Amino acid sequence: MLDRYIREEAESANLIRERVYQRLRAEIISCALQPGAELHEGELAQRFAVSKSPIRDALVRLHAERLVLVQPRKGYRVMPVSLSDARDLFQFRATLENICARNGAASVSDEALGDLDRFRRAEGWDDKGGFVAYNRAFHIAVAELCANRRMVTAVSDLIEQFDRVVTMSMSVLDRPETADVVAEHGAIIDALQARNGRRAGALLAQHIGRAEKRALSALERVAILP
Repeated sequence: MLDRYIREEAESANLIRERVYQRLRAEIISCALQPGAELHEGELAQRFAVSKSPIRDALVRLHAERLVLVQPRKGYRVMPVSLSDARDLFQFRATLENICARNGAASVSDEALGDLDRFRRAEGWDDKGGFVAYNRAFHIAVAELCANRRMVTAVSDLIEQFDRVVTMSMSVLDRPETADVVAEHGAIIDALQARNGRRAGALLAQHIGRAEKRALSALERVAILP
């Protein structure tokens, strides 16, 4: 009976840790917690109505993901967005997504390729996180066509972290080019459904390259690191 109680308590504590981690991660990625914002264990524990232990565990995990920066004797803060890091991430992402598209076009089912048609329009996403969520879902769906599950996991994590860059850039663009992005998605879908992996990969690389130019141009107008 005691062993069962101990086990249930441990499971409950693990659930709390995971919930706190997921909430903090979501707030950082969505920019609800702005880049550079200071994070204090006590304040977070009070806001989430938990002890400091799960907060501390979450911050350690987020530091490992380069989403949180440790400040000696000062606590933590949300990792700032830097232009140099954004450039590196865009290049890394272009390479990985190209490979995923080529792999998927050659091996995935017709049904999976047909399911991409839901991304030909961006309407209907207002209650799901808006355009940022639509864009993320499209790129993750393309990555998931790949048969290499390790690569899918790596690309999906990378794409999720891009929400910060997309959110910040859209907040300062005078006219976010959402229609152009949706049209580019449509061309990529056409190539994938034709099982032309080389063309799909090339279009994805071009698409990400254009996104990089838009994002870096916008990010130069906000207070981030060079």
